Amino acid sequence: MGKLFFFVLIIVIVCAILFFPIYIETNAHYDMNRRKFTLGIYLYKILRIFGGYLATYNGGLAFHVSEKKAIIIPYTQVNKERKRFSIFRAFRLKSLYLTVETGAEYLVTMATMQKILETYFTLKSGHSCLYQGVLWLNNGDILRISLQFTAYFNLFIILRFAYKVLKEKIKRSCRKKMKNSTT
Repeated sequence: MGKLFFFVLIIVIVCAILFFPIYIETNAHYDMNRRKFTLGIYLYKILRIFGGYLATYNGGLAFHVSEKKAIIIPYTQVNKERKRFSIFRAFRLKSLYLTVETGAEYLVTMATMQKILETYFTLKSGHSCLYQGVLWLNNGDILRISLQFTAYFNLFIILRFAYKVLKEKIKRSCRKKMKNSTT
């Protein structure tokens, strides 16, 4: 009885670790006139994981994570940095709230973009993702976009994604070796 209970307990704990959802909330804000993009990433809406603002400089981007610390990314490295974040494809979107404050100059473009997003989320996710978009018309040349979304993942989803990536890398390596051996 003791060994069976211990075995069942281990299986329950492993399943809980693999399938327990981890929620990440992201708040982002873009202001065209101030040329700044702010970002905050939180775990379960409580614990701040990452945050700061992105500004441009001559030759690249500077992500300010504190008053005295900034991460400098030259424009030549932007494409390389984009590839590092492919793991985010394993996340599942739970909710998306988009608020756009714009002047008349960008009104048609932003309204079209919001309708495209609404149609996409309605067709793609059905009822699994909550999407809400708000468009505010203001006087003047202004464009402010605020975005809040919540995504979730679990260890099983991450391990499955890592398995797919590893399998693709092994296939590419084998194809490359086969190609080199035949030539």
